[in-house]
Amino acid sequence: MFKPFPLYVGLRNFTSGSRNRLVSFISLLAILGLVLGVALLIVVMSVMNGFDHEMEARILGAVPHVRLFKDGGIEDVPALMEVLETQENVRATMPFNQVEGMLTSRGKTRPVEVLGIDGALSGEFIGQFVLPELLTSLQGSEKTLLLAKGVADKLMVSVGDRVTLLVPRAGVQKNRQLAPTISAFTVGGIFETHTTIDQHLALAQLDVVGALRGTGTRPQGIQVKLNDIFQVRQTGFDLLRVLAPGYRFSDWIQTHGNLYQAIRMSRNMVSLLVFLIIGIAVFNVISMLMMTVLDKRSAIAILKTLGATNSEIVTVFLTQGFLIGAVGSLLGAIIGISCAWKVSAIVSGIESLLGFHFLSSDVYPIDYLPSALVWSDVLLIVAVALGLNFLATLYPALRAARTRPAEVLRYE
Repeated sequence: MFKPFPLYVGLRNFTSGSRNRLVSFISLLAILGLVLGVALLIVVMSVMNGFDHEMEARILGAVPHVRLFKDGGIEDVPALMEVLETQENVRATMPFNQVEGMLTSRGKTRPVEVLGIDGALSGEFIGQFVLPELLTSLQGSEKTLLLAKGVADKLMVSVGDRVTLLVPRAGVQKNRQLAPTISAFTVGGIFETHTTIDQHLALAQLDVVGALRGTGTRPQGIQVKLNDIFQVRQTGFDLLRVLAPGYRFSDWIQTHGNLYQAIRMSRNMVSLLVFLIIGIAVFNVISMLMMTVLDKRSAIAILKTLGATNSEIVTVFLTQGFLIGAVGSLLGAIIGISCAWKVSAIVSGIESLLGFHFLSSDVYPIDYLPSALVWSDVLLIVAVALGLNFLATLYPALRAARTRPAEVLRYE
């Protein structure tokens, strides 16, 4: 069977190793370094892609994309919502009221944002986090609060418990501040978004929060949910153009834009750092091939005396280097893909075992480690690893081709 001489010798060098244990050990380290670098980069990229995806799907799915306000409250809400929902990029609208206050229970206090909603219209906005029966129960009682899990945990309350809400009132009376409004509520349900919202959000009936604000039955504003959240600024200005004068808007870029940019920047920086790990592994390949060249100088000299050309010697070592890169990248990709698919479950299992949460919504945007494997990233990582590995093999291969048989064999 015909076997191309340079490819055959390169394959033999790769599979048989070296009689020199140091060279064999460094060869093993070079492959393991490449495996580790590729696997680690795939896992890190998947985690950062997961954060990016959860930012868009969960965090930005739980906060309003656009909020429209008007001094004195919104009049003729149904007609306004009908106009807004006919506009391009608008998926749904909902009137709202919002107040900030202190929630107390059994001597424990927690600052909260109480969002007044119409349960019949809020499904598109919080339906993915709050069960429909909870929203229905909210409509039927004026003295019911739905608490986010983080707030309920801090207050150590459960469904059916009583809580007290203190809402400050603006203004002065006889040179003294007005006393806060104090209202008692029953916890009608607990919901969880797994985001920072869990630490401060409570839901109540729209009119109840309007009464706490002192604006009566007029909603404070209209929340707008968009189809394309990255066109939010342009959509906001487009909505103002179709509305009467006096309206203003805020969007998620103002409230959560810094968080989104921080996640994107962290993704790029972490990816760069892990790419450097692959670069270090590639330097190990250079060291290994250089030691292989020195270890096999006699064999190279004999091959050249038998008629091997410089290009064939170069091909021998390029083949050996390519096989190292291919095997290292393939093993690293398999390990990285396997870990990327299971990293959320692995971290969750470690947290359960240790009784400690690595991520908390008190500090981080979400309280779990997400992962989203993107195949284009995997292909890019493997291609970069192979490319760097090929460049790393060029210098040792050229050094091997410059071996002079007469000088090497003189003392053999």
